[in-house]
Amino acid sequence: MTDFHHLLSPLTLGKQTVRNRVLVSAHVPGFAENNKPGEKYIAYHRNYAKAGVGLQITGGTPVHKSGLLSVSSDALWNLNDEIIPGYKALSSAIQKEGGCILAQLAHSAGTVLINQPGRESWAPSPVRSLTTGNIAHEMTTSEIQEVVAAFGEGAKRAAEGNMNGVEILGAFGFLPQAFLSPLTNWREDEYGGSLDNRLRFLLEVLAIVRKEIGNERILGVRLPGDEFEPDGLTLTDMKIVAKKLNDSGLIDYLNIIAHTNFTYTGRAKHWAPTPSPHGTFVELAAAIRKVVGIPVFTVGRITDPHLAEQIIADGKADMVGMTRAHICDPLIVEKIKRKALSEIRPCVGANTCIANRYAGKPIRCMHNPAIVVSDVSELREQETKHVVIIGAGPAGLEAGRITAERGHTVTIYEANDHPGGQLALWAKAPSMGELQKIIDWRCSELERHGASLILNHAINLEELNSLKPDVVIVATGSYDNVESINGSANIAQLTPHEVLRGNIQHVMSAVVWNDGRGQAGLAAAEKLLQDGANVEIITSDIAVAADLDPTNRIAWMQRLGKLGCQMLASSVVQCVSGNVVTLRDIYSECVTERYGVDLIVDWRGCKVNDELVNIKATDFLLFAVGDCVAPRTVEVAMSEAAKAANTIFDNASVVAARENVAASKR
Repeated sequence: MTDFHHLLSPLTLGKQTVRNRVLVSAHVPGFAENNKPGEKYIAYHRNYAKAGVGLQITGGTPVHKSGLLSVSSDALWNLNDEIIPGYKALSSAIQKEGGCILAQLAHSAGTVLINQPGRESWAPSPVRSLTTGNIAHEMTTSEIQEVVAAFGEGAKRAAEGNMNGVEILGAFGFLPQAFLSPLTNWREDEYGGSLDNRLRFLLEVLAIVRKEIGNERILGVRLPGDEFEPDGLTLTDMKIVAKKLNDSGLIDYLNIIAHTNFTYTGRAKHWAPTPSPHGTFVELAAAIRKVVGIPVFTVGRITDPHLAEQIIADGKADMVGMTRAHICDPLIVEKIKRKALSEIRPCVGANTCIANRYAGKPIRCMHNPAIVVSDVSELREQETKHVVIIGAGPAGLEAGRITAERGHTVTIYEANDHPGGQLALWAKAPSMGELQKIIDWRCSELERHGASLILNHAINLEELNSLKPDVVIVATGSYDNVESINGSANIAQLTPHEVLRGNIQHVMSAVVWNDGRGQAGLAAAEKLLQDGANVEIITSDIAVAADLDPTNRIAWMQRLGKLGCQMLASSVVQCVSGNVVTLRDIYSECVTERYGVDLIVDWRGCKVNDELVNIKATDFLLFAVGDCVAPRTVEVAMSEAAKAANTIFDNASVVAARENVAASKR
């Protein structure tokens, strides 16, 4: 096992030194209060510092009203001095734990559609965003200087708040990148045209920020290594930009990512989901590092400490961003130091965290129900209890993990021959194999803590009572919702899960009716396509996969499209006759026919497996979690499991539950 010498070594940034090369890069967790760091936001960042992260950065913080990232109150705003006390509390909390925290200052340019009276966005040129349709106000020279000054004022507030320094967000199509890129800068004055002119705005911002924060604090820039867009910024361009920034003497590091939020694919790809390659932007950082003398950071699906160590050892970057990895497991550095790598909860790129932010909610993780505080499941109980869990899907495994970690006697019964429930089936899709890590990690943790997992064992009420448990957690999940389709047919009808189980013969042409939403129907379609079938996905929704977050939706669209998949929205299967499937548009009522179909993959959702949910428990505490209550997401199921496990061992809850049991006996 490596000693992670490179990853755990200190790094000098300007006149400060951070304790290791692990970065939690800028992101907006959604925990701010009235656009300021409150108790929950500070606890979130303190958790990373306490576990040993080297450097952490606040999410993008607007410095001018023309560049808001949203109008929500759950993200930081640096528009006036009201943020200074929050900065002071935040920096103090992190620095007391030996950490280092920067304030990321931002202006969203034309990438965000605020669409409120008196809140137009400002940008170098009135270029229509392909993502939002927004056409920003073209900045005048005096407005450019106003925003430059606003960056200076924002930096001054960060310094007064004792933050360790500032990062300027010059990526994602935000204002510095918008000036730099020929895609978004069509100006003909001193801020447009040549690369030197397009770089002028960023250099002016850096000059005023450095003046306000002084030389003792860190100043860095987050930049794209390449926009990967026709006529956009290229790596060749960005190497020139990086060298000019290095030679200016104004900055202490460069933080390299890619793409632009001005296009759908660009916005999705800088938060690349599974099955995107791990370390997806490393080579961009490596190329930039060759032309500068200051440290260079890299990000992009760096989840494995071994990969992080290798990147530093190979000289491809000086610091590695492991942000989604830390959302999944905040204790990565601590576990590396304890040589407990098998205990690290592996980020699988499900992007539940990103999906929640897209929806305007605080971040959540499919894999980690406890985001803000240290994992309470590690607490030990004084009194050992006998816990029986019925069902080894994600909810059952998570409930078992927590109760076993607390020292209780745990037995999980699963009717199937494998754990993981529907998640295990989704992991069989060609591009979704990483999801299996969610199951494997929990099974490993159960074994480590001495819990029993019994497969091929469907348990009934009589047997349950004979086991004499103290606590029962029902996590029996849900069944596929199979409904008849009008007409008599020679066409096989299967659910996505049956397809993923391999319950199919050779298929030439399939229709996937994807009204159950989510990824199950898409995963089945992908398997059929890779087996050589012609596949069309239909849905009554406004678009196929419209319910997924943009990162996953666009990735699915690209994968399925490259395999030749056809897609039809706003439609349902009306009837079948022989090998003919008749489709009906739900709005126009027009019908079309598909000939030669030999399989319909019918995905219209699930129905609860609730046989044991409503039993009268007189001798044990009973909890039901996950899809057996109502079919929902993996993240919700595991969150409910964690809540139930934590409730069981909360003294007040136990007393109340026992009183209820006693009352039922009377």
